[in-house]
Amino acid sequence: MFCVRPSRVVSLVSPWLSATIADKPFRTYNTGIFLHGSAVMWNQVRYFTGLLLSACKLTVCQTTGETQQMWRNRTEGLLKAALVFFTGFNETDTNKTIMFEAACERGPPGGDQGCNVDQRSFKAYFSRWLAATTQLAPWTADTIMPLLRTSALAAAQSCSGGTDGVTCGTKWWVPGWDGQYGVGEQMSALEVIQSNLVAGARGPLSNATGGTSKGDPSAGSGYGGPPPLQNLNPRDRKGAIALTVVLVLAMTGMAW
Repeated sequence: MFCVRPSRVVSLVSPWLSATIADKPFRTYNTGIFLHGSAVMWNQVRYFTGLLLSACKLTVCQTTGETQQMWRNRTEGLLKAALVFFTGFNETDTNKTIMFEAACERGPPGGDQGCNVDQRSFKAYFSRWLAATTQLAPWTADTIMPLLRTSALAAAQSCSGGTDGVTCGTKWWVPGWDGQYGVGEQMSALEVIQSNLVAGARGPLSNATGGTSKGDPSAGSGYGGPPPLQNLNPRDRKGAIALTVVLVLAMTGMAW
């Protein structure tokens, strides 16, 4: 369960249920997916004159321009809130341009405040959603791309550990490798680096711009019954009878 208030996405899960909204953890994963979704809405409402918010049972009857401005405001708010996930090369550095998982990276590795296995991969998804947001809402690129560039450089310098000398760490904001390793660390570093290539990638397609994916709402619902049984030849029948007799005798002997 999530709460967006205002433009800040928090998880309403134990053990945080008794805390205030301000005390709840902010995670890159949650903020990133809401930011991307808001950018999608800004991009797509140009094709509509009204918007049905079914989750709230509210119909917003606005012109296309007013609706698009509404989603632009929300996108800008979420992007501003996402800046909490950028820090400097140490806790006192005011040049906060390096991505980090605010909910857990400040804690000691392996401690109660450290990042768990899932959280170590969150920056990968966050990086991808940030890059995709620049395609859907191009006016966000001036804010997002410099952050992806500095984060990619920081991630690259962290990929200097392990026995192979190229193992990536969790905390990009510390000099060198932090001693952490795993699939999540590798995913995050790879994604933030390749996200810097988004300007040369083709944007997402829709039905109106050449998308070819077709849905099949009846997929998996058809059932033609069990397959027909194969015809048994005389040899198969004799073998089945003999096997049945053996099993019956064996079971009778065990019961005796």
